[in-house]
Amino acid sequence: MAYHTSLFPRWRGISAVLLLCICQIASAKRVDESSYRYPYKNPYLATATVAILKDREQRYVWEETQHLDLELIPGRNDVYLLEGKGKLRIRYSPHPGPAPLVFLLPGFGGSAYSGAARYLAQLLTDHGFQVLSLPSPFHWNFTLGASRSALPGLTERDSEDMYRAMQSALNGVRERFHPEITRIGLIGMSHGALTAAHLSKLDSERKKIGFDATLLINPPIDLLGAIRTIEELADLETRYTERQRSNIQAYAIGTASGALRRDIEDPDYFAHWDRRLKLDDEKIRYLIGWTLRQPVGSSLYVSALVHPAMGFLRAPITWGYRSARLEEARSYDLMSYLERVLVPHLERTSKRKLGFEELVRESSLKGIAPALRDNPKVYLMHNADDFLVSGEDLTFAERIFGERAIIYPRGGHLGNLWYTQNRQDILTTLKPLLGDRSDER
Repeated sequence: MAYHTSLFPRWRGISAVLLLCICQIASAKRVDESSYRYPYKNPYLATATVAILKDREQRYVWEETQHLDLELIPGRNDVYLLEGKGKLRIRYSPHPGPAPLVFLLPGFGGSAYSGAARYLAQLLTDHGFQVLSLPSPFHWNFTLGASRSALPGLTERDSEDMYRAMQSALNGVRERFHPEITRIGLIGMSHGALTAAHLSKLDSERKKIGFDATLLINPPIDLLGAIRTIEELADLETRYTERQRSNIQAYAIGTASGALRRDIEDPDYFAHWDRRLKLDDEKIRYLIGWTLRQPVGSSLYVSALVHPAMGFLRAPITWGYRSARLEEARSYDLMSYLERVLVPHLERTSKRKLGFEELVRESSLKGIAPALRDNPKVYLMHNADDFLVSGEDLTFAERIFGERAIIYPRGGHLGNLWYTQNRQDILTTLKPLLGDRSDER
């Protein structure tokens, strides 16, 4: 049988590409379940442990937190009913002497002072890093103080605003505290990891900051799928009366508060959470969905005050009466916000028609896959039982990141941040930042 010889080079090229993909999948690190001693096999229960993350009660002198308020957008400090609140609030955790600085981005709607952000900042400062924490694009303070549109949700645009805020924060820290910064890293958690992924692409193009290492922890991969899962969780509220919802929330807050009064250095701090949080799976799932939905209303409330003429919200509001407007804002979930507020606004203000699915696709991690694949300084940590990702998502992540990805068998969504092996892997990933400290910036 005769073969056309010109086909062989093409097939060799395709074979090389396939081999590369196979090698990348094979080289991604899947942590063996039998050796991973994380105690909670229920992903929702595991996720609930994030609620009791905090920094250590006893602190070293150099770890005293510093706070900075940055005025980034003229006029935002004078918005009606939000007067004096328009500066971006950031948190700086110093370390003495020459040390790398790590930017830290919390999960969806989190502030620079959220429990998980404080916990990771403490871990890093304990091991030779200084940390600069910023709020999520969906935190009301970022919406008011740093989002030029005051309408978050388009990741590319949010990342532009975050990048600008990070540069101002870095300059503010340098001018006020005069730190000796050797290298610069970036960690993002959950939605903050999605933002961090886009920031890594932006920084590789513009080189205004220079990230020497970026770690993405539990980012959503198929953003639309993650949004739908969040809505399914939040919609569980329809199974309960308003009084029942209030009781569930009050019980969970009380249980978490009881844990937070203990010293996190206690070996039993995270133990027996399944017995302490006496809620069934459905109630825990409802609480997770409720928690992830809250930031949308707070952010939209601010957006409507920044843009009163656009009529995003119609309930009356005055100095003495705000509850109706807050209730209207909180009626929005993420899907309805994107479809009814953000997409129509973008269609009115941009030169091209941007549909909902196109917006989500452009805002996803998959939308910048080539940049992530080609950047050896970007790393991933994820969990196989994270309910915001699918097996297909994780296969995609392994193919893109290769040996730069670690996939754990358990932990839910961010629920194993505190576990010994995860803590060590975070530090190992960032260890190159602690290398030769002589090349100070």
